[in-house]
Order: sequence, then C-alpha cells, then structure tokens
Amino acid sequence: MRSRPLLLLALVAALAAGCGGDDEPASNEQPATTAAPGDVVAVTIKDILFKPETVTARVGQTVRWTNEDSVEHDVKAVAGASFESKRLSEGDTYEQKLTRAGGIDYLCTIHPSQKGSINVQE
Repeated sequence: MRSRPLLLLALVAALAAGCGGDDEPASNEQPATTAAPGDVVAVTIKDILFKPETVTARVGQTVRWTNEDSVEHDVKAVAGASFESKRLSEGDTYEQKLTRAGGIDYLCTIHPSQKGSINVQE
C-alpha cells in the first residue's frame, strides 16, 4: 500500500502541470465587446482610439464612453443614430441609451480618423 500515496502525488503533480499559463499569443487587437442585458457597455477613449472600436449591445442598454486621454475628445453619431457629446476632458464620461436595433457609426470630430461602431440588437 506504499505505492498509493506516491500514485496520488504523481496524479496531483500531473494535474497541476496541465494548469499552466495561457499559451495563446498576446494580441494588440481589441475584440468586440458584448454586454449582458441591463449592463452598461463601456468604451474607453485612450491613445486617440475608441477601445474597443466595435461593441455589440441590446436595445435599452447604455453605452458609456470614458476619456482616459490627456487631450479632449467628443463622440458624434454619423450614421444610424443622432447624438453628440460635449467635449470630454480627461476623466469625463458621456452616455447614450440605445433605443432601436441597427448599426451606429460614430467618430470624434476633433480627431476624425478616430472612429467606432455599435451593433445594436433587439
């Protein structure tokens, strides 16, 4: 019966070895974000980018943009909806409640190459 503790120890060691770190390569690309019903969908403004650039949300949810840059930004819908924030300084937020399904494209009018989109589902 001496081999039973050694067998158990070997099994535990084998299981622990299989629980190592994440072997997937790091990526700079931000995946699209999907929020659960009732949640706020968060978009960060950082490095003159909307992060993530594309989000998926449901009708009735709110998208909240937070400026984490030291420069001002704004958020203006250019297709699929009509909304526009004031200029957002570092730490400021802007929220928009989603009222209908469809696609919304938006940008920062201060930095027109800074673009984002929202896929709004029922």
